[in-house]
Amino acid sequence: FSYQVTGGWDFDNEDGAIRAMGTVEIGPGALGLAAVYSSGPNSYYSAAEWAVAAEYAIKATDKLKITPGVQYYGDYYVAGDDFSDGDAWKVGLTVDYQIVDNFYAKASVQYLDPEDGDDSTSGYFRLQRSF
Repeated sequence: FSYQVTGGWDFDNEDGAIRAMGTVEIGPGALGLAAVYSSGPNSYYSAAEWAVAAEYAIKATDKLKITPGVQYYGDYYVAGDDFSDGDAWKVGLTVDYQIVDNFYAKASVQYLDPEDGDDSTSGYFRLQRSF
């Protein structure tokens, strides 16, 4: 089991955020849990007043990792100087593949459903080289 707790204060916005994250190896992968609280939109966290998230990174093979995840946002940020009263949730899937030593392909897709806004789907594909 590993965990970390981080926090920060944004003097310009006079708001801060604190985040806790942890992972534990279970079965063929790792379960990750996270929670965050923000006193207002700031440079450290501005997506919502609070959020909780979970993921399970499945090591399918030595080269392939599949990670589904889910996140729930309380008082999701839409615009302005404060959070809204609406909530949101997000689900996603990330696939990592090691092509050769130190060279990886990563594809990710996410679906976001805010209570006070339009649903959206986003994603990316990335090739990454480690040195």
